[in-house]
Amino acid sequence: MKKLLTLLLFSGIQAFAQQVYLPHEVEKQAEPAGGLTVLNQFITSNLQIPLPNAVKGVNGRVYLKGVVQPDGSMSNIEVTRGIDTLCNAAAVRVLGMYKAWKPAMLGGQRVRQTVFFPVAFKADAKPSYDVARHAFVDYFTNDFIPVDSARAKYRRTLPVDDQGFVSGDVAYEEAKGKKWKKLGEAKFTRKEIRYKSRFVNPNADSIPAYRISARDFNEASHAAEVTFDSAGRMLSYVEYGVDGKASMIKDYDLNGMVRRQQLLTDSLVTDVYWDPNGQIRAHRDFPVNKMGVKEEPLLLNAWGPDGAQYVKSGEGYWRGVGETPNGKWLFEEGTVVNGIKDGKWIGKLADSTRYYEEVYDLGQFKTGVSWVNGTQMEYTKPLINPEFKGGMKEFYKFLASNIRYPPNAAKNGVAGRVMLSFVVCEDGSMCDYKVENRVGYGIDEEALRVVKLMSGKWEPGVMRGQKVRVKYNLPVNFQLETRTQVIVHRY
Repeated sequence: MKKLLTLLLFSGIQAFAQQVYLPHEVEKQAEPAGGLTVLNQFITSNLQIPLPNAVKGVNGRVYLKGVVQPDGSMSNIEVTRGIDTLCNAAAVRVLGMYKAWKPAMLGGQRVRQTVFFPVAFKADAKPSYDVARHAFVDYFTNDFIPVDSARAKYRRTLPVDDQGFVSGDVAYEEAKGKKWKKLGEAKFTRKEIRYKSRFVNPNADSIPAYRISARDFNEASHAAEVTFDSAGRMLSYVEYGVDGKASMIKDYDLNGMVRRQQLLTDSLVTDVYWDPNGQIRAHRDFPVNKMGVKEEPLLLNAWGPDGAQYVKSGEGYWRGVGETPNGKWLFEEGTVVNGIKDGKWIGKLADSTRYYEEVYDLGQFKTGVSWVNGTQMEYTKPLINPEFKGGMKEFYKFLASNIRYPPNAAKNGVAGRVMLSFVVCEDGSMCDYKVENRVGYGIDEEALRVVKLMSGKWEPGVMRGQKVRVKYNLPVNFQLETRTQVIVHRY
């Protein structure tokens, strides 16, 4: 009799745990750990609108039903009212990745609960898509402003695959009467590379991957660039504007989730990253100086694994995850006031090994000591950016004395600002040159030629006493005057 009573009691507990409740049947309903706003932000960053829908335009919702489990994941997701097969599948995929729910509570226990949730799809129609060519055909004015074909001076043809990624050479043509004359093209490449990311392989060597791109001979990008692993899983996505300047970067994990997203402008980089379960972790803004180098970030918002926000609008105690120059996880914590560091800050590696200790006074760095490869180092600044030998005066003198205004640009009265990027290595040499935005008429090539002459003329960047590689952005203005000379503005 005692065994039977125990069995019945156990069965009752099992049934209680396995039962699926409706929202009105529980004491505390299931909800996103960080709130509805952060779940919607997660969906916006991860939702992939299928190309056919993006081309014809879509404005609707897919209504889903799923079961939030006691561990915070969601299962049994199904469509209750949808748009079409493609959108329905995309909605199920994106909601299924989010595993940061606070489960429902009943009688002091976590229970399973049905949740109803809509996923919004919104995209303007893209009439420039040519079905026969499998390409976007866009038209532009002299200043490369989008315009209808009747008033266009230039035409660009960008071939894409079924996902909307570049799949062939990007061709440019110029209107000559009623005909189009070929100007040039950006070659499509599928390049085998080695890839390393703290979201994919933080404690291992780089992995084999490949990147698809369409770049010209100055390495300027003419289409979004996407990196995949050998199994075809997307690892990173970089979106470029018409001027060739990067505007958005997304880094993915092997489950296809966006773990970090950066929105880039000339003056600011907004950086957001998420935990593996989809819980938002931190939001930082990096001001960008006139030389295009990111400054110390403003630490604006941070959340814990349970969705509790412990830094809000730049106030609180920061517990964030970053990375060291060699790509290891770096766990940092300290007080934040008005978005800036204050008091003692500590950085540790994943195994709790000390990496640094720093002291700030309302953003002003006071002291710092780091432990790198077993060596203790004291430093007076956490980051020293690369510097041209001789200082900025010699830097601008070098540019002005070496740049020559391209004859083709002078002949056509073309002026403008070209933005170049390069990496200053630990030994002061330079690599990874790229034209970040295009001007044309030989201006890009001339600016790149002169910048390459600077290799070896730099003092390397130093982070916490250790020499590091630093990406540097250089804006160079070409301005026509009566004597057709180059004006290099000081930024």
